[in-house]
Amino acid sequence: MRRTSGTGTEVFGSPTPAYRIPGQARRGRRWRLAVGFTLIEVLVVVAITGIIVALASVNLFPGDREVARRAAGKLALAIEHARDAAWFGGRPTAISFAEGRARLWRHAGNAWQPDASRDLPLDADLRITGVTSEGHAIPTGERLVFLPDGLDEPFRVALEIRGLAWAVDGDAAGSIKVVER
Repeated sequence: MRRTSGTGTEVFGSPTPAYRIPGQARRGRRWRLAVGFTLIEVLVVVAITGIIVALASVNLFPGDREVARRAAGKLALAIEHARDAAWFGGRPTAISFAEGRARLWRHAGNAWQPDASRDLPLDADLRITGVTSEGHAIPTGERLVFLPDGLDEPFRVALEIRGLAWAVDGDAAGSIKVVER
């Protein structure tokens, strides 16, 4: 009976004399074992490692388009949060974009109060080029307002990220999506 190691190589040193290596000196009861990896096994490991590195490099070194998509998506989530806060909080909520951040506002009494706990710093590469609501431009720093009734005005937040034009669009039904322009 032949014995093999975990790598599939034949193990020498079985007590049966038919498997002894010719000319090998016997030392005590131990025989030398043929142990190690074959060239094929080493090449398979190198190939698998190369595939893993190639897949990881896509996430470790994203291109401009991927960076832009992620930054626009992050801003879209902040806008969705403002919309949801209005819907589920039962009072008007707004979001403004100024000084490199998106700021959430809540309407309390007769005045707008900023919610500093929800400030979102905008990515350094992201620049807001315009905000429109129902086709009318909203000046920089002014608020984009969401009402608790769930029916909002269509809006667009135009962005430029690493020279690429993107936008966050919202419709009257409350749907918010990121689009590449």
